Amino acid sequence: MFATNDYWNALRPDARHLHIVRALAARDQDIVFCSHSAALIHGLPVSYHLLDAVHCVTKASAPSKSRGMLKRHGMTPHEITCVDGVRVISLVEAAVDSMVSAPFADALAVADGLLRTFDIDRDVLKFIVEELAESRRGAAIARRAAAFADGRAESGGESIARAVMIEAGMAPSDIQPAFSDPVEPWREVRPDFLFLLKDGSTALGELDGLDKYDDPELTQGRSTTEVLARERRRESHLTLLGMPVVRFSMHDVLTSGRLVYLLSVGGVTPSTLAPGDYRATGDGRPKK
Repeated sequence: MFATNDYWNALRPDARHLHIVRALAARDQDIVFCSHSAALIHGLPVSYHLLDAVHCVTKASAPSKSRGMLKRHGMTPHEITCVDGVRVISLVEAAVDSMVSAPFADALAVADGLLRTFDIDRDVLKFIVEELAESRRGAAIARRAAAFADGRAESGGESIARAVMIEAGMAPSDIQPAFSDPVEPWREVRPDFLFLLKDGSTALGELDGLDKYDDPELTQGRSTTEVLARERRRESHLTLLGMPVVRFSMHDVLTSGRLVYLLSVGGVTPSTLAPGDYRATGDGRPKK
């Protein structure tokens, strides 16, 4: 298995992981992938730091040892399916298998992704997790992620940002709420997060994800310059709603205390937030 340096270095960690998976699958047609690898194969958002090993199934009765970056899990899958020629445990089982092995923020990203993919509500996900996680190590984290999951989140980055807010006691009051665009009233504009404050005012939160500038699925054939210009117009329209807008990057989200500080500058703190959270505004199903 090999790739040229220039090609390999240009790949994101998730793409590298999938290349390795496909190479292993081509070499061993019986191999079945699970955990974070399976979740990624199914298209769920898996944090890069979870992709340092490739996860595959081995017999629960006579497990093979893990070697190098290949981590083997003794299990009997409920179902094995094939995705682009790669054998993998089912989407639902892959999601739960990943959730029980991840920190809360990363588990929430997977849970949100599953709700977006299946268009199911939060209660159904909680039942699925209860059935598949049972008494496994990490089941408590998976249950908590299912309880806070919401398919309205549009990316794994938004999910992780929301997890940081939840952990800080600052869960948003709503996510992806729809407003009439002040400039083009026939259109909707949706901020990523909305915070209702005790004094009756409202603040908005916006994650600036780099993917929107270079991911072909998000750019939809537009150049980076066009995408940037469109995003700037959207930001100006959000500002015209007359609410403070706190903008932050994934670096801010992943830097301890940084997101909480930025929100506090915008007036959002655990003591200023009105009671309640986003779960009262929807059942977890994605926006239509």
